[in-house]
Amino acid sequence: METAPISRHDFFKLVGTSVGVILLTNCSMGCSAKGGGDPTPIDRNVDFTLRLADQANENLRAKGGYVIANDIIVAQTKDGKFIAVSASCTHEGTQLTYKVADNQFYCPLHLSRFDSTGKVLMGPATQALVQFVTVADTAAGTVRIHS
Repeated sequence: METAPISRHDFFKLVGTSVGVILLTNCSMGCSAKGGGDPTPIDRNVDFTLRLADQANENLRAKGGYVIANDIIVAQTKDGKFIAVSASCTHEGTQLTYKVADNQFYCPLHLSRFDSTGKVLMGPATQALVQFVTVADTAAGTVRIHS
């Protein structure tokens, strides 16, 4: 059985549609929960101190700045308070950022949002972040983070 040649236009239309289906399938699979649920955040005993004078922590000197240390994101709010939560999104483990304007932690991969205590505000994440206690000592220029 002999088939008629396909036109160039029809060929590219067919290829484009096929590529689109493959990309959409991979995207939807990537956004689905793997293993039947959200990963469990690591809840552990934590006790460490950040020196604000250290170059690695210089972002914490400014309101709205944040750093990630020991898998914990530590931020200074626009009110000057220090807050700390686990640094990985509970949806798929992506490293979070801090948005000072909203006083929220934000996942850049699937757009989950968490309030300053780690509570989920917007999914796909459904599990809260682990919150840690922060104690700032302005005279010593340090911030202690502990369980």
